Amino acid sequence: MKKAAIIFLSALIVFANVKAQVKIGDNPGTISQGSLLELESTSKALTLPRMTTVQMQAIPSPVNGMIIFNIDSNCIYLYKTNIVWASINTNVQGPATVWPYHSNDSTVGVRGNKLGIISLTGKGLLASGDYSHAEGFNSASSGIYSWSFGLADTASGAGSSANGYQNKAIGDYSSALGYQNITGFQSAMAFGQENADSGWASLAMGLRNKIFKLTSYSNALGYLNEIRGGFSSNLMGEANIIRSGRANVGIGYANIIDSSNFGTALGTGNDILKGNSHIAAGENNLIKSGNANSLFGQNNSAEGSYLGAIGLNNKVFYQSAVALGQDNKDSGYASIAAGVSNTIKAGVQYSLTLGYNNQLNAGSSNTAIGESNIIKSGRAATGIGYANTMDSSNFSTAIGTGNDILKGNSHIIGGENNTIKSGNANSVFGQANVADGSYL
Repeated sequence: MKKAAIIFLSALIVFANVKAQVKIGDNPGTISQGSLLELESTSKALTLPRMTTVQMQAIPSPVNGMIIFNIDSNCIYLYKTNIVWASINTNVQGPATVWPYHSNDSTVGVRGNKLGIISLTGKGLLASGDYSHAEGFNSASSGIYSWSFGLADTASGAGSSANGYQNKAIGDYSSALGYQNITGFQSAMAFGQENADSGWASLAMGLRNKIFKLTSYSNALGYLNEIRGGFSSNLMGEANIIRSGRANVGIGYANIIDSSNFGTALGTGNDILKGNSHIAAGENNLIKSGNANSLFGQNNSAEGSYLGAIGLNNKVFYQSAVALGQDNKDSGYASIAAGVSNTIKAGVQYSLTLGYNNQLNAGSSNTAIGESNIIKSGRAATGIGYANTMDSSNFSTAIGTGNDILKGNSHIIGGENNTIKSGNANSVFGQANVADGSYL
């Protein structure tokens, strides 16, 4: 029997070589003229070689056109010209067995083997991190779950992504998108061009913005902004700087917040050096220290707490002082200087000057309204008009021009160039009158 089988197979081979066509199955006497091998049956099927993915990839020197049935994915695989085994069934049952990618230029990556994958259409790519991905040209993904795609991008942090040109995502879970951006710490993001973000959960977007190490939850948007420390801070515009502090905001151009918390600088060239809860808005305003100061306008300055200035070249010091207008200087406590070139000196309390070139040198609850009035000391003194002077009087009032109250209490003087030298409760009205005593 064995000899007969050998003779039959030999005859079949000889017949095949002669005819160059073989038909197996029903109707063996008929065969299509274009067939090399033809199978015909209504009750039997062709069984392809059945093997696992590992066995499929182990086939030595595969050539294009090889076909197998993959038992891992339950589908037929064809070896193709792009040097890869690929399913010929688009509806794969179960997980795909082979990625159409490489983990580097020479190693095939298999799904589930912790190898990274690179696009076959790219060049010079490296995906060395577990479950990493690289596409484009000369891009590398070395972090676990990382992704680089573009030209010479690098994603080295875990879960990081770099996209564009020469971007570097170094921090874990960070993203760099655009041109030559760098993310250096956890959850940092840099979008645009030449931004550098080394903060934690921070964002640098625009051109050449920088967020330094030890900065957290902060954002820089625009051009040449820098956040050098602190957390929860925000910069928008150009060339603004936050050196440290919490919840600071700089909007505009060349504003600087040094070591303040909850500070806001809006406009151009405003500086907040120290303290908390300040606002500087306008141009070249300066807050040196203290808490809750507010400056609006140009070239105003504040040094103290709860101070306010609106206008041009005003200076406020100490506590709760306010200057409104131009070139006013208020160093009092809970005082107001409004107009032009008015001065309230240190030690003055609860006082008010309105107009031009008035001075309150000492005392409390004093008022100067008009021009060039001077209250040197005292309490509840009032000068209204021009060039009135009150020396050391309390509860007194000078109205008019060039009136002087030198000493005493409760005086009233009205008119021009009148003088009360001393005493109490004197009343002088008219011109060039003099009172020296009491109740005159």
